[in-house]
Amino acid sequence: MRSLRRWAGDTAGLLLVFTVVGLARLFRPKWKLRRIAVSAEVRAEREAAERKLLARVREIEAGVPWLRPLDVVIHDRCLDIRGARLFDSSPPRRGSMTCEMSAFIIFSVDGDPEDAVAKIRRTFPPPDGLSADGISESLRWDTDERKVAPNVASKAVRTRVTRRHGEKSLGQLRKEHGVLCMWALYGQTYFAVV
Repeated sequence: MRSLRRWAGDTAGLLLVFTVVGLARLFRPKWKLRRIAVSAEVRAEREAAERKLLARVREIEAGVPWLRPLDVVIHDRCLDIRGARLFDSSPPRRGSMTCEMSAFIIFSVDGDPEDAVAKIRRTFPPPDGLSADGISESLRWDTDERKVAPNVASKAVRTRVTRRHGEKSLGQLRKEHGVLCMWALYGQTYFAVV
């Protein structure tokens, strides 16, 4: 009886040690994720992703010459995805952090925005699905029910927002130019910590 109790105690102790070691590997502290997010390896991937997005922005600006951007917002973020598994309907299989970058071209048009978007889609259509560079695109405009706005997550391990044309808010741009349109370019994940 005594040896059975000792065996059970030893087994429980080993199980506890393996559980703690496994959880430590699975759940990196946020400071380690932040350190990875600013590393040279991630910086190189970030710069490559930014070059792809900016090349597509320049291509859009050249392809639609009457489109005059009021602002171009580049949003770069590294997200801690460990907690997303609990509530996400299609959670990532593995990993603890993903880094992704998006660009948002904010512009206004003379006349009806729906007509302008239809004209853009006829003369310079956004790609269906993902482009060759792995960028998905959408084109939207302000409606009475919903105003356009870049999707900028606030809870990120690391985030950076750069703007090309200044620091005016979307509200200020709406007052000056009326209805706003937004051409969103969502880049694929450029770095992931598994």
